[in-house]
Amino acid sequence: MLLLRLLAFLIDCMIIFLPSTMLSYLLMVPAGVTIVLPQLLFVVYNMICLSSFEGKTIGKHFAKLVVFTNQRNILTVGMREVAKLLYFLPMIGWLFFTGSFFLYLGTKKTLHDILGQSVVGFNKKQGNDQYERNLLR
Repeated sequence: MLLLRLLAFLIDCMIIFLPSTMLSYLLMVPAGVTIVLPQLLFVVYNMICLSSFEGKTIGKHFAKLVVFTNQRNILTVGMREVAKLLYFLPMIGWLFFTGSFFLYLGTKKTLHDILGQSVVGFNKKQGNDQYERNLLR
């Protein structure tokens, strides 16, 4: 499931993070804003998608994953998504990312899953799908 989560993240980055970064450079936005704006847009995108579209972003939809939380309101999902900003911190973000990776290897939950009290799993509505059965082998 780690590869599917990575795939979903990369798809979401291609949709939000890369275009907003390129647009910031094209519009000659100040350097500080160019760094922070794509990160904030990525968090807002995830918050809106996860709270409005049954726990799925576009990337998670294609990877057939769903984020399960106790409550799917914007505040609960916001805690999970704001925790992702730790990975983008200058100088120490890689520590959070590495720690989250090893945490996932041990518990099957990342740091932002634990802080956001969420679980990522397969979309159960498509349980008879051949694709999912092949992944579970």
